[in-house]
Amino acid sequence: MTSLTKSVVKSAGRLRGLVLAYWFFSSFILAAFLGLVDIVERQREVLNDAEHSRDFVEATFAAPIGLASRQALISAYARSPRVDEIDGLNMLLIVDNVGKIIYSSLPAARGLAITDPQLERTETNDPDFKAVVRCFQQNGKNCVDINSANLFLNAGSFTVTRPLELPSRDIGLASDRLLVMFNYDPGVVFVDYIQDLVVISMLSLLSSGLLSLALWTVLSRRLLPQLCEDVNTDGLTQLYNRTLFMEKAQDLLAEAEEMSRDFVFAVIDVDHFKRINDTYGHASGDEALSHVADVFRAVIRPEDLVCRFGGEEFALLLGTNRENGGRALERLRLQLEMTRLKIGGQKLKITASIGAAYTGECGYNIDYLYNVADKALYVAKQAGRNRLEWTDGRVASRLAR
Repeated sequence: MTSLTKSVVKSAGRLRGLVLAYWFFSSFILAAFLGLVDIVERQREVLNDAEHSRDFVEATFAAPIGLASRQALISAYARSPRVDEIDGLNMLLIVDNVGKIIYSSLPAARGLAITDPQLERTETNDPDFKAVVRCFQQNGKNCVDINSANLFLNAGSFTVTRPLELPSRDIGLASDRLLVMFNYDPGVVFVDYIQDLVVISMLSLLSSGLLSLALWTVLSRRLLPQLCEDVNTDGLTQLYNRTLFMEKAQDLLAEAEEMSRDFVFAVIDVDHFKRINDTYGHASGDEALSHVADVFRAVIRPEDLVCRFGGEEFALLLGTNRENGGRALERLRLQLEMTRLKIGGQKLKITASIGAAYTGECGYNIDYLYNVADKALYVAKQAGRNRLEWTDGRVASRLAR
């Protein structure tokens, strides 16, 4: 019972759409995550470069050289290739505790105050640089102790600030503490990141696609078959339910009409089922329906269709002519009558009434076949139950009969 009903086919299509949506959404999330990791990694490289530069500046102050030589050394260092190919250093500034630039990789900036309007340029328009300027503008204390954050996501330039503690006061400076400022161009982070973005996107699509394919494989091989079983079968009897039976019967009858093949349609109703429920309880009634389903499975052929139509009513579609179909239905009725069901220490006899219709007389429309077979079933019940009645194709009302 693994055939898909139309509703399940639609559900499978929706599930496939959800898997595709998961593919693209997970690819986007993964690409965003990897992109963020890439940006953080590039920022880490810049921070490492700033730390190396700070160590270099500290070493130059410890060296016994003159002011001009120290300035030349710092300027040369700023122009040299950076660590890990970090070559986006705009400027290197060393500021004393009153906000004066005492050394700079830009000779024109030396001697200026960090608050000087000449320094208001695109390269210095970032939060960390402005924080230093604002601190000195407000005559704040400990401005040379400003240590910039280790994570920044600025679209423009960015500045790394690090305090510098001098070993002694014998170098001619007014203070033993300085502030070193490294101003970088945003290209060291974002330009290369844009190049990486294509690779990151392709890797994200590929990895998420493989994961989505694995997910779809699991769903299609395990979840969908189980879903088919749940949707296509009656939970109590494990027979086809009415929806699947009618769909399959309609397809079989349409094909049979084109090929002039014979079919027999039958409606079966368990006799006095309400009495079983009232006498033994609804649990025993369910057990009786399961027993009837077991008998049907044992008697009919695998290629025939059988379903629980609802309540105590069942339906059969047999691919045979009227004569053979009649024998099969009588055999089924007798087998059910002879097979006893043990309930509460008693062996219960279960019988059924059958109404049947033959396509050679009634055509191939499943709704019409059910209508006339149902009328024949009513005749079987009125005639004493536990019997098979055929319809001749004429639909008469139950009240008239």
